[in-house]
Amino acid sequence: MNLLPQICATRPALGRTRYLRFRVTAPDMEPVERYVPVEQGTAELPIVPPGKGRVLEVRGYTDLPRAGGRVVALGRSRAFEVPASAGDARPTVSVAIRQVDTYTYPSTAQGACESLAEPRAAHTATLLEDGRVLLAGGYRTGSDGVDSTVSSAELFDPMTGAVTRVPALESPRAFHTATRLPGGKVLLAGGEVRTVEGVLPVRSARVLDVAQGTSTEVELAVARSHHAAAMDAGGRVLFVGGVGAGGEVVARAEGYDASTGQVFSVSTPVPRVGMAAMPVQDGRRIAVVGGSDGAELRPEVLFFSFEGGSFVPVGEGARLREPRRDAALVPFGGPERLLYVGGHASPGGVEDARLLASSELVSPGAETQVSPGPQVFARSGLCAVALPDGRVMTLGGVRGPVSDPHVELLVPGRDGAAPALLGLTPPAQPRHHHSCTVLEDGSVLIAGGQSEDGSQRTTLDDLLVYTPVPLD
Repeated sequence: MNLLPQICATRPALGRTRYLRFRVTAPDMEPVERYVPVEQGTAELPIVPPGKGRVLEVRGYTDLPRAGGRVVALGRSRAFEVPASAGDARPTVSVAIRQVDTYTYPSTAQGACESLAEPRAAHTATLLEDGRVLLAGGYRTGSDGVDSTVSSAELFDPMTGAVTRVPALESPRAFHTATRLPGGKVLLAGGEVRTVEGVLPVRSARVLDVAQGTSTEVELAVARSHHAAAMDAGGRVLFVGGVGAGGEVVARAEGYDASTGQVFSVSTPVPRVGMAAMPVQDGRRIAVVGGSDGAELRPEVLFFSFEGGSFVPVGEGARLREPRRDAALVPFGGPERLLYVGGHASPGGVEDARLLASSELVSPGAETQVSPGPQVFARSGLCAVALPDGRVMTLGGVRGPVSDPHVELLVPGRDGAAPALLGLTPPAQPRHHHSCTVLEDGSVLIAGGQSEDGSQRTTLDDLLVYTPVPLD
């Protein structure tokens, strides 16, 4: 076993640890665990029965739990296989362990702090099948205050902390979408390019095969940025809304079939910007929530399913109680309940808009229900991610002309109880147009973004990993 404590410029991951707990779980076995003093390290790992899908979790405790010890460090391995034959080689399992409730700067094996190869905001971050994260595109603000669009892409490996360049995108783009396709490829679609002539929407898409180091261009039916995309269970991607040529709201929807590599038309128009899209009901449907048509906020919750060779609207869409745009949509307490959180109550920009300190719960089903969600810190353009245990973490966004620093943890209520909100310590720099990605071990990667204080704009190049305190 390789235990990889993150040290970098922060306190060592095991600095307050007296005991380590090694716990192995899998769907076909009872958990096995062992507590050992930290100085003993990995000398006495628990015996694991043979089989696939084993996951090793390592926790650092200030003392034994029965003596009141607290969890101060945490890490989980990727799933591994233990061979049945004693003659077969035993697997080498690596675990990156980090302090909980702390923003950790990734580090290399030599202990150097890692950062993005290039500052970027309004980029995409996609978790790949091998656990790495692809960060692509975006924009950056130069020392002269002028924005330029980024054409580079890079890979972050959470296990080693390494950042590596990948071949540059054929065309720069920001405010695009990234969808992980079946087979591990990534579809980067649309976006915009910032030039001296102004902002130009992008019509093209690219399918990146990171493993092979190749990419294939796909031509969309319409140029769009600030749009939404979601994939159903059959590998078909729905594109809706966005901003097109001349700043007009795009009404035309379209789809992409990963099995054929073809773009197909969708007859139902969805003229929206500032909305969100997400698969529901095990990917049989795609929900489109919120946004504005440019003149009015749209309260209708739309659902699409793939029938007869295209996406078609289905069901009686419910209505938001408090229409909004530029909010975050994320599963809450499980895959079949969505939380639509934050945003602002103006069909246009956020500068003079009323920020919303509320959220709404959308429960798709035979009859879609919309109910009030927990109160939150008021801001727009925030990121929100669903943790494996059902909690939701939100971070950053904008409040008028400045970046918002707030970070919060939303905890679903149990047995009918109301959800709870916990304010978390913010990172050193507030940000918007950043990315938040849940890693395989349940930690959250926060990458780049724009930091603005009303007088100065800075495009960030930092990488932060936040490990939430476990519920149990």
